[in-house]
Amino acid sequence: MITVSLVVSCLIFLLIAVRQWLPPAVRIWHIMVAGAIVLLLLGQITPAKALIAIDWNVIAYLFGVFAIGAALYDAGVSHVVGRRIAGMRSPGVALAVVIVATTICSALLTNDASAVIGTPIILMLARALRLPAGPLLIALCATVTVGSMLSPVGNPQNILIATRGHFGNPVATFLLWLTVPAILSLVFVYLWSRFLVSRDNRGSPDELHDLPEPSANGRAWTAYLGLGLLVVLIGTDSILQGIGNAEAIPFGVASLIACAPIFLFSPNRVNVLKSLDWATLAFFVAMFIVTGSLLQSGALQAMLGARQADLGELPVIALVSFWASQIFSNVPVVEIYLNLVKDWEIPELMMLAGISTLAGNLFIISAASNVIVVQQAERFGKTPFTFWQFTFGVLPITVASLAITYFWIVWFAGVV
Repeated sequence: MITVSLVVSCLIFLLIAVRQWLPPAVRIWHIMVAGAIVLLLLGQITPAKALIAIDWNVIAYLFGVFAIGAALYDAGVSHVVGRRIAGMRSPGVALAVVIVATTICSALLTNDASAVIGTPIILMLARALRLPAGPLLIALCATVTVGSMLSPVGNPQNILIATRGHFGNPVATFLLWLTVPAILSLVFVYLWSRFLVSRDNRGSPDELHDLPEPSANGRAWTAYLGLGLLVVLIGTDSILQGIGNAEAIPFGVASLIACAPIFLFSPNRVNVLKSLDWATLAFFVAMFIVTGSLLQSGALQAMLGARQADLGELPVIALVSFWASQIFSNVPVVEIYLNLVKDWEIPELMMLAGISTLAGNLFIISAASNVIVVQQAERFGKTPFTFWQFTFGVLPITVASLAITYFWIVWFAGVV
């Protein structure tokens, strides 16, 4: 069934795909916001329903994470880590350290936070070691995606699954089912990234602007306190949900609580507020409106057709969650999927978590972390790659990680 919402959604995807041929001033978030405005003006979704369609929990979470990331940058964390890694003599060792550190950050603080913190580090590494920035940023995008698969708090869709799955121990469950495919996929990310770096010799330190130095405001402790609070609150929330506590703190609220010390005690709070990635927040608000309009139109249900009754089967979960994530983004897809299927088993939930997460590695707009990396890099004066350069660069990683994860879960489900 073809609807206005479906046509507008496809047009948004097309414009983002050909953005390199549009005026340089046109950004990804401009296109998504324009699409949402068009749908509102055409009456495809009312303002009241648009507000309901927006997942304010996710928006609040991103706001808090961006605030903590900006404060950590202001405290000089990215510069300290970036300089130490860039001081390594071997580019291969430096890349391996970045992948390991980024994986840990993604598993603990989600892929979006890792993207915020990791982008300036990658740009510093590219400049110091005279390496092309594009392949390194592709490696960062792939790593934050794969690394986030490990943890129930690694990304928003995993948190949704962890809180709805009624796991006895969500951390142990995710580690048991997804550690092996994540590690194997990360090894492939490292090997393929080294190939991309060696093939692309166009990088030069002259291509990159100097990253602005952090301001010494004497209150770096607020950034570290915010980081610590985020880890503790989200970890506690995961544990409480795992033991069936319905009063656990939503991750959006936890993120706002965690960033509160920055705005309460840091003398540089105004600069932190100004440096927030407002463009990505606008992108997400608009994306939820576009997705809400599409769901309301019934186009999604028509696309599923007879398959709707088979949504709980492992092959169908993998197929639908992967391709639907390319159209609607993985967070709303997981939210919809969890509501369409009522009787979930652990293998099915792990397949949904793994494949919907790895779906973020296909296109720039497939994962919020990809958009964050691109927009952060552009803020620092670097346009890393076009839409299709990213896709062609990350396609082998996507195929390999999907195959590894799918067959591992199918095999492991038969064993346990």
